[in-house]
Amino acid sequence: MTQSDPIARFDGKTISYTYDNGWDFRNTFEGNIRVTVSPRRGELREPVQIRELRRDVFLVSWIDGEMGLLAQIIDLENGTVLATIPSENEPNSSEIISATISSFDG
Repeated sequence: MTQSDPIARFDGKTISYTYDNGWDFRNTFEGNIRVTVSPRRGELREPVQIRELRRDVFLVSWIDGEMGLLAQIIDLENGTVLATIPSENEPNSSEIISATISSFDG
């Protein structure tokens, strides 16, 4: 089985999703740059690594200036996102949050 080029799959595409906690995100990919506009932080342009785990399921990771290493599993087939983020309640630990994809123009 030949895997597609994951950077090419997302390049020029926009994905929108809402986490279960209410956080809304709209990300546009420019090559390996993830562009997000955050109401709290303005525009963020972060280099990402993308790996296809299986057809339509991708691991996306990047270093965030405030939160450190972040990672998502984007499942286009099922319309979901799982993400690891630093825990607000427990220092030096992380938590997993889930989201529903509302649109992907890919």
